[in-house]
Amino acid sequence: MEPVELKEIMYVLAVCEEKSFSRAAEKHYISQPGLSKIVKRTEQKLGVKLFVRGSAPLSLTPEGENIIALFQRMYGIQAELEQYCRNVHRKRRSELSVAAPSFFCTYVLPPIVTAFKMEHPDCDVKLIEVNDKDLKGFLRAGIADVGLSVEGNAGDEFDALLLKREHIILAVPRRYAVNERVRESALSYEDLCGGRFWEDSVPAVSMEHFSGERFLFLKQGNDMYERGLRICQAAGFQPNVVMSLDQLLTAYYLAEAGEGVTLIRAGIPYYTGYSDGLLFYKIDHPDTSREVWLYQVRGKKRTEMERGFIDCLKNSPLPG
Repeated sequence: MEPVELKEIMYVLAVCEEKSFSRAAEKHYISQPGLSKIVKRTEQKLGVKLFVRGSAPLSLTPEGENIIALFQRMYGIQAELEQYCRNVHRKRRSELSVAAPSFFCTYVLPPIVTAFKMEHPDCDVKLIEVNDKDLKGFLRAGIADVGLSVEGNAGDEFDALLLKREHIILAVPRRYAVNERVRESALSYEDLCGGRFWEDSVPAVSMEHFSGERFLFLKQGNDMYERGLRICQAAGFQPNVVMSLDQLLTAYYLAEAGEGVTLIRAGIPYYTGYSDGLLFYKIDHPDTSREVWLYQVRGKKRTEMERGFIDCLKNSPLPG
């Protein structure tokens, strides 16, 4: 007897299940004549007729009934084998979910993830874009294993690791007249990319110079909203907020289009490149410096992959 292929067994079982060559052919996207040839070839290999042609509905021969039972067992063993191999593969691979604000998911984390996966090819890293307000909920629900946030109050539920301190600068459309008063204090692109802008020798300007400008703010509840409000109020004015936005990058690009001034992460120009449409200023206020934290649920057992990713994150430069 010639060996019967698994695909031939699948087609024979389909004809048996549907009790019709035409329906089985339609189900498996094959022509009816093509399916009939496969079944006939299988019968020739076995030396046994499987189906009683001409019966309605299609029926099995006595020998066919026994062979179909064997085929079902063989196909079941094949399915078990495939499932076992999938399970083995899944155990070898690990998935790590990292939740972070849009800026980190867009610019900061992708090269870090690429470097990490070169060292850990069996780990799948999934980035989840989430705002600071919802991040803890994602960690709590187990949707994310690790979270990045500028919110410094971890609470009792989470372990927090300080990753770095980042700075906040003011982005002002280049065509705004206010630049004529403070242009000598504008930060160069080289100073921004090199991080030298935060040295004491680089002058900071007071926010009061911008009191009459249109402001782009993030929505209330966001850390940048609270900081922006405090910075403006300390300069003696209430900001004229013309747009309230969800994402800092959106505010940046709208400022570049001339829609208003906005406070941004100092690392954004490093990733987006030189802008003809903006000038940047270091603002004289303590709230223009904040910490970036890594959060994990307290008490949860850390996997080897999590520990490796955290080490990679700690050792990677984070501009800003």
